[in-house]
Amino acid sequence: METYIIMSGLIAVFLAISAVIGYRDEKQRDQKARRSLAEAFGKPGSKEYPDGRLAQIRAGSERRSASFRIDDITWNDLDMDLVYHSMDTTCSSAGEEYLYDLLRSPRIDGGTSCSEEGLVWWASHDQERIDVQRTLQSLGRSSKYSIYDYLDLLDNLPGRSVAQDLPAIILPVVCLGIMAFRPPVGILCLLASLAFNMVTYFRVKREIEPYLFTFRYVLRLLECGRKLSAAPFFHYDEEKDIMRRTYSSMKGFVRGSSILLRGGAGVSSGSPLALLLDYVCILFHIDLMKFSSMLRQLRGRQEEIDALIRAVGSIDAQISIASWRESLPVYCVPDLTGSRFQARDLVHPLLREPVPNSIETDRPVLLTGSNASGKSTFLKSAALAALLAQSVHTVPAAGYKSSCYRIYTSMALRDDIRTGESYFIVEIRSLKRVLDAADDTSSVPVLCCVDEVLRGTNTIERISASAEILRTLAQKPIQVFAATHDMELTGLLDAYYTNYHFSETIDGDDVKFSYCLLDGPADSRNAIRLLRALGYDKGIADSAEERAKRFQETGVWTL
Repeated sequence: METYIIMSGLIAVFLAISAVIGYRDEKQRDQKARRSLAEAFGKPGSKEYPDGRLAQIRAGSERRSASFRIDDITWNDLDMDLVYHSMDTTCSSAGEEYLYDLLRSPRIDGGTSCSEEGLVWWASHDQERIDVQRTLQSLGRSSKYSIYDYLDLLDNLPGRSVAQDLPAIILPVVCLGIMAFRPPVGILCLLASLAFNMVTYFRVKREIEPYLFTFRYVLRLLECGRKLSAAPFFHYDEEKDIMRRTYSSMKGFVRGSSILLRGGAGVSSGSPLALLLDYVCILFHIDLMKFSSMLRQLRGRQEEIDALIRAVGSIDAQISIASWRESLPVYCVPDLTGSRFQARDLVHPLLREPVPNSIETDRPVLLTGSNASGKSTFLKSAALAALLAQSVHTVPAAGYKSSCYRIYTSMALRDDIRTGESYFIVEIRSLKRVLDAADDTSSVPVLCCVDEVLRGTNTIERISASAEILRTLAQKPIQVFAATHDMELTGLLDAYYTNYHFSETIDGDDVKFSYCLLDGPADSRNAIRLLRALGYDKGIADSAEERAKRFQETGVWTL
């Protein structure tokens, strides 16, 4: 008896010390996390994604229906993975996925998926924002599994009886009873039973681990929603209502599940007490015994859980957007009630020292100028302005007003080695999709940006076909921004397009680009002069310039 008292006392002391150490460590982690969140606000995202995570986020977005979605060509042309990465300072998987989906499916109904009052509130209430972010961090991020994949599979997973795991508790208790009368035999039996429990635990755990992961995530999601619904922040009544209703309807799922909420074996917070609880799970199958009843309660609730994920993700994403706003050199709240494309001091959000440009037009725009002068960047900036206005309610400009658009680009194309299609075939397919989209007059107008039309073919056919394609685009309900090196197009399309250009100055060996949008077509060709400025052999530049002059005089190319 005295031995039992001593052992009980030692265990009690150990648990008390573990609790104190765990509390101290948790307090230190919380303080460190709060400092990091405060320092990160207003800075571009720098998050590293586990292998396959971006593919999971993309797949989750594709599951959702939307009146309009940015297609892969446009997404890649606009470097949207980089834009998303610079914007993503979310604290949870739900936030990551909601933010990506916002960018991938900009609204075309004139509404907004972001609360302007909420965005402003997050930026001005540091303590409340950090409190909410810490709650969101408790939800965590998924990496190995996709929550949506396993929610879909829950209906097909065979049930598991609690009775299958009862021996995991009964056998050690029997062994403890034997120890009271035959200590050596009892100890051997106890060790054998615990070893058996460990082997069976990990065997079953391998089979149901993805679903235990799903349960834990849903539990964290419910708890996160419960805390957020009671937090003192405003402008999100609809989201809070979803959180409250979902938690209330799933109390049976939550009840008695705290052991799963901790994460289970192998997902410990690192404190001694947490590690001890992990071993309790392993030795006595605590989390496995809860599995069957939780499975029954979770089935058929996919839509309800999805709505909760969206509600929590919305808040996380909008804090991220508020932070991204603060990182921009300039931003404005868009006005989507206009009939013209108007942007004042527009910049590209990924450039560190961007040159602002302004434009106001209700006509198609044709850009000319040399390579690296700023044409492609301006095209991307215009398309991004529309996309960001209709998705995250924020435009990197001093002012922006336009209608809503369906946004398409044809810019950074390449040969498709998988299908064997040449650059030219890829390009004309890309342009055809824009023409087809414009034929749908039941929806909002199209905004398209085209860089170097039909660059994949010979000069004569390129100019002829480009003129016809651009003329056709101009006659449809499309706001066109096109860039070309073919100066002939500026005259051919003068009745349809407003001409703008970018230019550079060459002073000796120095090339200076202003990156400023200028009225009218480019009035000079500087490619050969750039050869000289960048150090090419003088004979190459001189011969090239002489050959160009002979062609202009005779219309015949000669060597």
